Amino acid sequence: MLTKLMALLSGELQAEGLETGPFERRHIAVAALLLEAMYIDHRASEREQGAIRRLLCEHFALPEEDARKLVEVADERFAEVLDDWEFAEAVRAGFNAAERREVLTMLWEVAYADGDLERLEERLVSRLAQQLDIDPEGADAARATAVARAGLIDGGPDA
Repeated sequence: MLTKLMALLSGELQAEGLETGPFERRHIAVAALLLEAMYIDHRASEREQGAIRRLLCEHFALPEEDARKLVEVADERFAEVLDDWEFAEAVRAGFNAAERREVLTMLWEVAYADGDLERLEERLVSRLAQQLDIDPEGADAARATAVARAGLIDGGPDA
């Protein structure tokens, strides 16, 4: 990993060149950010894991097995990096404004999936909204959409 980082910093290697396999770099980046939203509170619940797989299936039209493989690849990439900037930049560059707003909604959905929004989750997603170049109105709309999808408006996901 250190060798890759040194090569990237010296300009010998481009970030895009690090991704191989059947998945687009931007899709791996989205999955890695979703994993970060799950891991940030040091608890990876079954509901959060299920939400990530469901979101990847729905938004990238993937079969369940491919979504599972994408999560595995993203988890490996997530473990290799020191900062999420690489993933946020890949999403910012790889998607238009409406798509980035949907990615932000997905991040909020993962944060709300276990029914307990932690301060670390809220800070992470808010910071990522800025990194993804989403204006405050778009960020608020993404959060409201995630709250509605999670069923939190009517008393919670189990209501």
